Amino acid sequence: MAVIQKDPELSTGERGPESGEQTAPNAGEDVWDEERIERALNTVKEMHIQLRALRTTIPQLLAPLATKQPSPEALFHEFSASPNTANQEVQQFRRLMTDEESNKILKQAKKSRAEKPQGIKPWRVTEHADWLTRET
Repeated sequence: MAVIQKDPELSTGERGPESGEQTAPNAGEDVWDEERIERALNTVKEMHIQLRALRTTIPQLLAPLATKQPSPEALFHEFSASPNTANQEVQQFRRLMTDEESNKILKQAKKSRAEKPQGIKPWRVTEHADWLTRET
């Protein structure tokens, strides 16, 4: 997973080493200020949380078969309901991944990585204790 890093130039308002003045962004380019980067990081975090949750989809589908049911009808009912839940989770993840804003975020991450490949550290779960906590 690519990590979108905050650009120190964005927080200081400086755009170039030669001039201390701020230049206007191109009309066709989106401005990636700190607030937008924070929102993008939250979106990427949500993508990651949903992707991790999909790991349990197949075990949840098979859970009714693994537990003793009081009757064949109960087994049928539980087993019939589990694909609906799994389908909803997959559809929610698909919507998030194909969302226009998500695509913009991933394109920006790819562009940023291509422009400044130096200094990008791999993401480590041990460095982020709240990696699976959703923002409120």
